[in-house]
Amino acid sequence: MFSSKSKLDHNLKDYISKNAYKSYRILIQYKDFQSSIVKKISSYKGTVHHIIESSNIISAELNSRGIDRISEYPEIKKIYLDEYLFLCGMSVTTANKIHFSEKFSLSGAGVGIGLVDSGIFPHQDLTSPSTKIELFEDLINNFRYPYDDNGHGTSMAGILCSSGISSNNMYKGICNKSKLFCYKAFDKLGKGFASDILYSIESLSNISKENNIKVLCLPFELLTHNTFIISCFDLTFKYAISKGLIPIVPSGSNLSEKNSIMGIATLPSCITIGGLNSTTSIMKPYTYSSAGPYGKLLKPDLSAACVNVISLNSDNNYISEKNGIKVYPNKLEVPYKTFTGSSIATAYISGLCALLCEKNPSITFKDMISLLKVACDPIDEISNQIQGEGIVNINKLII
Repeated sequence: MFSSKSKLDHNLKDYISKNAYKSYRILIQYKDFQSSIVKKISSYKGTVHHIIESSNIISAELNSRGIDRISEYPEIKKIYLDEYLFLCGMSVTTANKIHFSEKFSLSGAGVGIGLVDSGIFPHQDLTSPSTKIELFEDLINNFRYPYDDNGHGTSMAGILCSSGISSNNMYKGICNKSKLFCYKAFDKLGKGFASDILYSIESLSNISKENNIKVLCLPFELLTHNTFIISCFDLTFKYAISKGLIPIVPSGSNLSEKNSIMGIATLPSCITIGGLNSTTSIMKPYTYSSAGPYGKLLKPDLSAACVNVISLNSDNNYISEKNGIKVYPNKLEVPYKTFTGSSIATAYISGLCALLCEKNPSITFKDMISLLKVACDPIDEISNQIQGEGIVNINKLII
């Protein structure tokens, strides 16, 4: 006889059998009748967090009895535990050994960049002379105004769009006239639920046309081999691509050893960026940049410098509102700090992609990845399992 318990992921089933928790944050994979499932969750005193149509999943909080009851319905395919993803942690142009000449006119003007991260601190370089933060959605604390209690998102925003006003243009962003559309899906510890992140990507995709959002900077990694979660990201990335977006992710933070790459970084539906160390006379691999290959795919696709790169500092203790009223931040004593991590390389390539989108507004995901790879120069001393096609030669790409 068919048992509805077969619809439960084995990890979830194990926790429920042990009566481990009062309630569980879950992903419900459904066939159809989405609205009726939502009503049933509420009737079992559960909470619906997100509906992610591109992956046919509903994120919810339910107790074990509610999970057991809802699994009996034929429109439910399977129920999984929600999982955490994690953020991956000299000027960026200097680090990548590039120089924009005075004749260089591209700045990312008119191009929107979707950023899913820990938030954005309203740094002077992001608010003056005009604000770069076009949208801020907080899925963690539901605040209405920008803040960053981790600092990672602000450093990404700086690599992308810093005006450089606090440094006389020394630490200017790659696409300093682009606009940022930020979803805060990661908490102050750098953890974010898969469902929050998938919802963020789908939401950005749905508003991309009217806001000319072209690039998705997604500087995080999945540190498990959960094939269901990975498949959900694949579907959501493909949905974003169908809307004209270009998803870009880091290779991850495992040691740069053969076959260490895993999770979403292995997907063909995104551009995967590895990290390199340019602080010595000879470019070297960054120790914590995951390496391929992955099956027949060359992953990462390409690489960029990511060690000791200067970007925007953040006041991680600043909270942007109190009792519903906006609170303004104090001026930072130290406006910049150095960062290291494959996320930095991801933000840099995301910025270059925004410049290419400004130059060619109709460019597609396939066009972009082809252009980037053709413009790469391989580094002889480094395996392509670590660097992919190499580092972007800006003179081949844009100038």
